[in-house]
Amino acid sequence: MNQMYAGAGHPAHVSGREAVTAAPILWRDERPDAALEVVHRALRGGEPGTARLRLMQLTETAQAHVMHRLPPEDAARLAHGLSNYSVAMICERLPASSARAILQSMPPFKRQGVEVILAHRRNL
Repeated sequence: MNQMYAGAGHPAHVSGREAVTAAPILWRDERPDAALEVVHRALRGGEPGTARLRLMQLTETAQAHVMHRLPPEDAARLAHGLSNYSVAMICERLPASSARAILQSMPPFKRQGVEVILAHRRNL
């Protein structure tokens, strides 16, 4: 018999009281300023994957806020690792000058993909 589930059908090493008091894991959108610090630190530390993951956990509006506040070279580097659709959604919410700077820093094939998405969304 599996000792972990001996008896009442619940794990033997966790009492019912412990299971109730355990804090649930909640996904929430933190303040963009706190996320900006995490994203910026991850990029400076050479961890672009961590920066992308943290950025993608935010709402689209907060993503745009973070991208707008990042230094231009960091925003461009972060955008290179995002999907075309994600970059397009962020660029829609950025001032034109910031969006243009990000798009111009991208390789031509990726820039073209983002521009196609943006043009399609403008025509809807």
